[in-house]
Amino acid sequence: MDKISSLVRTALLSLGLFVACGVGVSAQSRLDSLITVLDKTIENESHYISKKAKAIDSIKLELPKASSAQSRYDVYLKLAQSYQVFIADSAQHYSNLAIQLAQELKDPYKLNESRIVLASVEAKTGMFPISLDLLKQIEPSVMDRSQRINYLMTLSEVYIYWMEYQQGHDTQDLVQKRFELRDSLIAILPKNSMEYAVNLGTKLIEEKRFKEARQILEANYQPGKENTREYSIYTSILAYLYEMQGDTQAQMQNLALSAISDVRGSIMENLSLRTLALELYEQGDLQRANFYIKKSLRDANLFNARLRNLQISRILPIIDQAYEEEKLRQQQRLRTLLVVVSILSVILLGAAVLIFRQMKKVSRSRKEVSLINEKLTLLNMQLSEANQKQAVMNQHLSESNLVKEQYIHSFLEMCTEYIERLENFKRIAGGKLRSGQGAELLKIVESSQMVNDELKQLYRNFDKAFLNVYPNFVSQLNALLRLDEQYEDKEDGSLNHELRVFALIRLGVSENNQIATFLHYSVRTVYNYRSKVKNKAIDPESFESHILGIGLENDTI
Repeated sequence: MDKISSLVRTALLSLGLFVACGVGVSAQSRLDSLITVLDKTIENESHYISKKAKAIDSIKLELPKASSAQSRYDVYLKLAQSYQVFIADSAQHYSNLAIQLAQELKDPYKLNESRIVLASVEAKTGMFPISLDLLKQIEPSVMDRSQRINYLMTLSEVYIYWMEYQQGHDTQDLVQKRFELRDSLIAILPKNSMEYAVNLGTKLIEEKRFKEARQILEANYQPGKENTREYSIYTSILAYLYEMQGDTQAQMQNLALSAISDVRGSIMENLSLRTLALELYEQGDLQRANFYIKKSLRDANLFNARLRNLQISRILPIIDQAYEEEKLRQQQRLRTLLVVVSILSVILLGAAVLIFRQMKKVSRSRKEVSLINEKLTLLNMQLSEANQKQAVMNQHLSESNLVKEQYIHSFLEMCTEYIERLENFKRIAGGKLRSGQGAELLKIVESSQMVNDELKQLYRNFDKAFLNVYPNFVSQLNALLRLDEQYEDKEDGSLNHELRVFALIRLGVSENNQIATFLHYSVRTVYNYRSKVKNKAIDPESFESHILGIGLENDTI
């Protein structure tokens, strides 16, 4: 039983390791993909900045149309909010203009609104006392829920930036105030908002209630918020959650998502890219870490964020020095590699010379072998032609012997038959003479019937003997004729006059007078038969030469 339990534990452990490896590979693949997207997004940063600038320019075009102080205030506030995470100086300028108009309008709500925006900008630039002074001037009695949320979020933001600036020194009071503000925010924020999830999630993370934090963050994700300040903060808090859980891959994935959102939203007051650069530095990706930290510095300079400049200035030299040292090491390795490559090149050059010489020898040998092969090929072709001619001659001899054998057999049968018929005629003639029937015998002798019968018998014997040797003669001859001019292949095995003429031609009797003598035709008749059949042929010129080839390939024995 203990052995079985041990085996089960081993199997489960192996399965767990396998799954963990699979998840690790998948997580690394996703991180690599996100880093690639981030690099391409930074490469196209000018496009997003241009898009942001065009949107701000379109708001500025509303100023000449703003005829009242109220409408001018609205435009100034929109411009201040548009510049709020883009360019701090411009955001301060338009916030101050909005404050002046709100004072002229004697509108405490608008005064609160514009002061909150300016306080947020001052906090981002590191001017914390100014931010607190502005927020102290807020009139609580005129604030509605929305403005109170903005007020508390901005005040909380001041303490968060101040804590970052202090780097843990004398921050206990700031931490306590930030906790109090966060609890106040959680109490009044809409429960389905990302801001609520961020504040409550941060609290749960700090209390190490990671499962609850993840649930609240995932439940309150709002599609369509990508490329906004809210989404950048949301994904950075997710990164913080995974950092506290020790899941570096998931942390860096969310940092990459947050950084992508910052670049696409032209959010110059950012933190995620700097944090991602530090993680990449820890993992040894010095080139990309150096690139990201310098990009963060450019953003901080553009925004005029004193806090971010200070934070980056503390780590930039470390990353930059490590990057430069790595570059020096790479250059040293490159120089060493160049020396090795140079030595190998000399060796390879020597080897190439030796190989070239050897190849020349091999080439000469190949040419000699090629000439010998050509001669052998020619001899083989000649031998093959000789073998083919020999095969044709053997075939012809075989055919000739077959024809001779067949005709000898037919000749013997015909002679035997004629002897029997002569003996029969002798008996008839003798009987007629002995019985005094001489006149009747003379009548028989002078009649042409007997000759005609003998000719018919001759034709039957010839047809039978010929078709016995060339059974496919009619079908092969028809193949040489046009379809509408072909002859019927008779079932009784007989030939007509025209086919009989060409049967003799196939046997080598080509003279018209010889054919006429054998068949008891006139020479003119034979000529007419030959011309008639040739005119039916597909190719009259070569017709008779093809006749001579009938039966050469398909002789029957």
